[in-house]
Amino acid sequence: MNAMNSNAVFSILVQLLLLWLAISIHEAAHAWASSLCGDPTARGLGRASLNPLRHLDLLGSLLFPGLLLAFGLPVFGWGRPTPMLEEKLRRPGRDGLFVLAAGSLANLLVVLLATIALAIAANTMGEPGREAAFQTLIYKPGAEHLRSFPVMFTLVRLATINAFLAAFNLIPLPPLDGGQIVLRLLPPDWAGRLAAIRPYGFMIAVLMAVVVLPLLLIPFYGILGLVIQFS
Repeated sequence: MNAMNSNAVFSILVQLLLLWLAISIHEAAHAWASSLCGDPTARGLGRASLNPLRHLDLLGSLLFPGLLLAFGLPVFGWGRPTPMLEEKLRRPGRDGLFVLAAGSLANLLVVLLATIALAIAANTMGEPGREAAFQTLIYKPGAEHLRSFPVMFTLVRLATINAFLAAFNLIPLPPLDGGQIVLRLLPPDWAGRLAAIRPYGFMIAVLMAVVVLPLLLIPFYGILGLVIQFS
């Protein structure tokens, strides 16, 4: 296997593993939050685990992300929905919002930790590390020969994949978390109109994630770039 092929395999495997980790963190956070609020259903089904096998979906966690990687697009996906029985929650209204938001909040916490780690690594590794991080951030090949590439690639992708997953799940369309949160906050008549989109909401959200989210996340990529540059 030549260097180009080995780098491609490394890139694909690392991004898939990081995506599975991000999905597991997201779904496990839902399960833990639900359990803390009085509904142990998901935890009893083993969904509070970080074991990817508890959460992954064949289409959303393997086939669809593989297609995105093949076309060089930002990788994201989804896992099996984590069940929540709202009638078991101690305070169904407020607790329900917390459980729905917990997955994306957990992903954003990972983004923060990965960004801090990226700043430390860039400062430690110096210019070769910053070059590898920048070229990973802008999807530009050429840094694979640098010794710091594996570390910087992993940290940059850890931050961007978790940010993308959080943003995807917060799209305000049911049945995604963001859509269910908005349904709870809107006046009943508006909520009824939004709920009517549910049969098509997921497909619309996936299309938005492919076409729109990369543009909306440009400011986040800019912040990562500043972190790398000034570390």
